[in-house]
Amino acid sequence: MTDIRFDLIMTGNLASGVSREVAINKLAALFKRPPEQVGNLLSGKASRIRKNLTQAELQRYRDAFNNIGVITKVLPSATETSTPESKDAHSSTLSLCPNGTPVLSDAERQHPPISAPDTDHLSIADVGQTLSDEQASPPLPAPDIDHIKLAPAGDELLSPPRSRHVISPQTSHLSLCGVGTPLLDSKPEIKCRPPKTDHLELQ
Repeated sequence: MTDIRFDLIMTGNLASGVSREVAINKLAALFKRPPEQVGNLLSGKASRIRKNLTQAELQRYRDAFNNIGVITKVLPSATETSTPESKDAHSSTLSLCPNGTPVLSDAERQHPPISAPDTDHLSIADVGQTLSDEQASPPLPAPDIDHIKLAPAGDELLSPPRSRHVISPQTSHLSLCGVGTPLLDSKPEIKCRPPKTDHLELQ
């Protein structure tokens, strides 16, 4: 019985928000390779990672790459297997194609037409021709400085501040008390009378 097989392609791009450094470290752990050897797989170029995969194998590999944040795509495999012996002939380990190996043929690649911009309404001006038709703005009038004059060198620009007359307070009526003299007059002693409790009884 013939099974449909698939090829797994790594596009070289990462999902939005995925750190490239983190993805390289996880990819290196998945391939069991040093990070510097798998860094080229995330350079924006497509690489064929695995060929002749079954549906179950393809889904297992895609889940692993999706968990890392690596974008992949699937192409139908060019070879199909019809016997168990041919299925066991494929290695179970991952293998990398050499860097720069073309993944798609020229017939499989999309070549969208490049539309040139419309330049029929444009023209080239002669050398020295003024590009703008607007007249130049008239120069601004010079400011009026007839009322301004220059002071001689060394002259003070600001008038000296007016001196303020300070009035000394009158202290002739004041005197100093001797050491130990109370500052406040003595207050009369107030005696508190105890309240009368003769008419009170305890119950």
